[in-house]
Amino acid sequence: MSNNSLLMKVSALICALIGLGCAPILIVMAEQEISPYATIFNRLIIGTVIFLLWNSCQQFLKTDSTKSNKPAIAALGLLDMTLLTISGLAFAGSLILWAWSLTQTSVANATLLDNMVPLFTTLGAWILFQETFSSQFLLGLGVAILGVIIIGTEDLQLAGGFMGDGAALGSAVLVSTNILIVGRLRKRFDTAWIMLRTSLIGSVFTLMILCCLHESPFPHTLLGWVTVILLAVAAQVLGQGLLTYCLEVFSVSLVSTCLLSVPVISAVLAMAVFNEQLTWLNWCAFGIVLMGISLSILAPPQKEQKEFTVASSPT
Repeated sequence: MSNNSLLMKVSALICALIGLGCAPILIVMAEQEISPYATIFNRLIIGTVIFLLWNSCQQFLKTDSTKSNKPAIAALGLLDMTLLTISGLAFAGSLILWAWSLTQTSVANATLLDNMVPLFTTLGAWILFQETFSSQFLLGLGVAILGVIIIGTEDLQLAGGFMGDGAALGSAVLVSTNILIVGRLRKRFDTAWIMLRTSLIGSVFTLMILCCLHESPFPHTLLGWVTVILLAVAAQVLGQGLLTYCLEVFSVSLVSTCLLSVPVISAVLAMAVFNEQLTWLNWCAFGIVLMGISLSILAPPQKEQKEFTVASSPT
């Protein structure tokens, strides 16, 4: 891979992390008007529309046939459909569990447990795909997670809220599942193609939840619509979309480790937008997280992983 291509992928990853870092701010604003589940639905359904337009433009310009060797829709097999469905449900489920956990436990607990994604992703890559990791990468991962733990220590609650804690941990498992599957699919399918289908599956699933709860799915003011549109663009299109784009080059373990920077970005943005105060311990923890991520990024390349093939007949 050329230096220019690598620089583009690194820039895309940074933009993805910033987009995801904006999500908590926009979620707080959206929840002034609609429920957490409706907020998730709007993020997914608006993202679906944007990815549909993106995918349609790609097909119109014939970029799939001229610039990509990835299979067309006609080559989609049963296992591909199964993986896409699991990915969409896992992603939507992680957002729903996260939203519910915030009503059952402290924000610190939920944030701490939800940020255990790199542990599950690295473990899953090792078990499922026989990936191996250098000692420097694992050290960086451990340092970054230590920083996240320090961030949550000031408000950490050890008593009560066990159902909420379990939901937050379950959210981390589902996020890891989604990243692992998308990392495999990204080697065969384009970003817009994957994101369109996973966003659509997730939005349908979330709409079913809203129907069961008899909640209104859409905002009813202009400010509410602007907020959910910004949420979809920042978190779903730029954040999740560019993250999927980067998974063609970067390992799922490295990407999930970089996700530990999202709470840091969110905290700095909250300080600017909501005038939230950060203590010296917060700043020290942020430095530890960034140091750990840097160690992981600069670690020697891992050994060649086991090839993942999808051998199923076209539908």
